[in-house]
Amino acid sequence: MTLAVATKSTHVKEYEETISRNVKLYLSMRGMPQSSLAEPLGIRQSSVSMKMKGNTAWSVADVVNAADFLGVLPEDLLDDSVLRSAQAKYGVDMKKAAGGPAAVKLPQLGLNQRHFD
Repeated sequence: MTLAVATKSTHVKEYEETISRNVKLYLSMRGMPQSSLAEPLGIRQSSVSMKMKGNTAWSVADVVNAADFLGVLPEDLLDDSVLRSAQAKYGVDMKKAAGGPAAVKLPQLGLNQRHFD
């Protein structure tokens, strides 16, 4: 008897990476640690870490609860337009860059400086 091992489709992996990347972005924008998601998702902090690293899948309930906690719509967590915009603007594969330390050097702005100054 041969046991087939299920693998995630490319689309599933891409959506899960997009969700994790967007959750990290919204947490960062709000100055919140990743661990703050544990209670709203009803899981331990270590389980949040596993989701963010892509080791554990995001359920529909996880996406909805994370979106509610972050004050955004669930579809905002599935939207990869920020990633696509950065790729177009900087000409770099941001998926690969996000995985490594400072692979892309983005401009640093001063406290009172806007991106168009």
